[in-house]
Amino acid sequence: MTEIDPLIEGLNPQQAEAVTHSGGPLLVVAGAGSGKTRVLTRRIAYLMSRRDVAPYQILAITFTNKAAGEMKERVAELVGPIAKSMWVSTFHSACVRILRQEATRLGYSNSFSIYDSADSNRLITIVAKELNLDPKRYPARQFQSMISNAKNELLGPQDYLNATTNQFEQVVADVYAVYQQRLMRANAMDFDDLILKTVEVLQRYPEAKARFRSRFRHVLVDEYQDTNHAQYILVKELVGTDLEGQPPAELCVVGDADQSIYGFRGATIRNIMQFELDYPKARTVLLEQNYRSTQNILNAANAVITKNESRKEKNLWSDAGSGTPLVGYVAESEHDEANFIADEIRSLQREGASTPGDTAIFYRTNAQSRVFEEVFMRSALPYKVVGGLRFYERREVKDLLAYLRVLANAEDEISLRRIINVPKRGIGDTSLDYIDLYATQNNISFWQGLLRCSEIGSVPARAAQAINEFTSMITALSVLVEAKTKPSVIVEAALEQSGLLKELADSTDPQDEVRVENLKELVAVSMEYEERPFEELGEDEEISLAGFLEKVSLVADADEIP
Repeated sequence: MTEIDPLIEGLNPQQAEAVTHSGGPLLVVAGAGSGKTRVLTRRIAYLMSRRDVAPYQILAITFTNKAAGEMKERVAELVGPIAKSMWVSTFHSACVRILRQEATRLGYSNSFSIYDSADSNRLITIVAKELNLDPKRYPARQFQSMISNAKNELLGPQDYLNATTNQFEQVVADVYAVYQQRLMRANAMDFDDLILKTVEVLQRYPEAKARFRSRFRHVLVDEYQDTNHAQYILVKELVGTDLEGQPPAELCVVGDADQSIYGFRGATIRNIMQFELDYPKARTVLLEQNYRSTQNILNAANAVITKNESRKEKNLWSDAGSGTPLVGYVAESEHDEANFIADEIRSLQREGASTPGDTAIFYRTNAQSRVFEEVFMRSALPYKVVGGLRFYERREVKDLLAYLRVLANAEDEISLRRIINVPKRGIGDTSLDYIDLYATQNNISFWQGLLRCSEIGSVPARAAQAINEFTSMITALSVLVEAKTKPSVIVEAALEQSGLLKELADSTDPQDEVRVENLKELVAVSMEYEERPFEELGEDEEISLAGFLEKVSLVADADEIP
């Protein structure tokens, strides 16, 4: 009797084929609940232990940090701690690692800041004001969305301007150009830049591309149906072609057009639908056996999804039996709908089939939770709304992080503007406008403008003194960063020196007690970051304030459920 390879054991024939495939590109069309994570982790383990691929030659891309962490752990269970040195990360995390090495080619320092959506929106608001644009007619959010779309299509400011077809798009092009200049001046990138700039490095600098191409011999991408154009080109650049002097990397993508949910963010199912056109030698494996649901649920899902126009034909099936029939209820109103669900939960509880915490309710938009909450409160049904304001979005947490970002990168204008008067120091917006104008006229950064505020006659003496005290404090704290002090020590010093902690501790507002706890929690997060075991660190990672801020910046929204 032949012995079954433990890495293939328990897999169905299609899963086993996806794990053991070698040679050309591989497309795994993985239906919902068909065991794709198992296939990906087994495939990575198989590459290392059966095909002698070194872990550092593997780049695996997932869509959330949580998924990346879980995949790394699962592979380590199969092949041991050697798995820790492979790159398993989100697109953005992988690009940051590349850019920390290569950003100087593009005129950035390696300590560049990463701007989230709120930072980006604030900078665009400043740019629109500078260009005398009416915020009612031209909301910053609209500019932000259009600039993001342009970057997802790999269009820089000049490319976008060349493609404009109307007057409004020309206004967007003007905002885009100044926004990009201000980002550069602040030594900052927004999230879309992380991918756009990495593609730029790979396309403009053949020696950089050759280095990453020779390193990553195996590229695996999860949730390929949710990639946008920029991510698609990034994968193509990293994989390469036969015509470039070295054999292409072996590419494996996993996805399912039926599960594409990020069209609003520029994702295009064209990438998965035309995979075989992009890679003519590709092998396609269909995973159709579902391990999560009963056949009744799958029949209903198949009946709905077959109406989709752009999809690869497949039919999910299960050997878990028919299961309970589905119930459809057409409610007369949203209140009727919520009452029906409350009654259903009550009857499940009476039958002993459910306890609080066992039932989930999905709705399309956050606003729809209100009616359910009202009905549940009246019915005395305990509930929890998952979502709400995330930890890193809380005002006091963002304030402290802004201090830390300025210590890591003094050119970071948005963070400087956020904290310069927090706590209040008597520095008004008018003084900051004068400094901004002076900085622009002299082609220096906002920080340099602050340092030279005494030379600006229009800044009142009292404001100038407060600004000088602020810059002196930042300069003194920066010494800790230069001395490579532990991040937690820097966080605590910033908390004390800035006056943030004192202001909240002296407050009589009960909410401020919670805010103090949140700030202490951020200190605890920084301690966790620096106390990680050595084997968990990336090969090019050192414990630093910049490293801590990078980790915080890259916590994807999808990962966080408070």
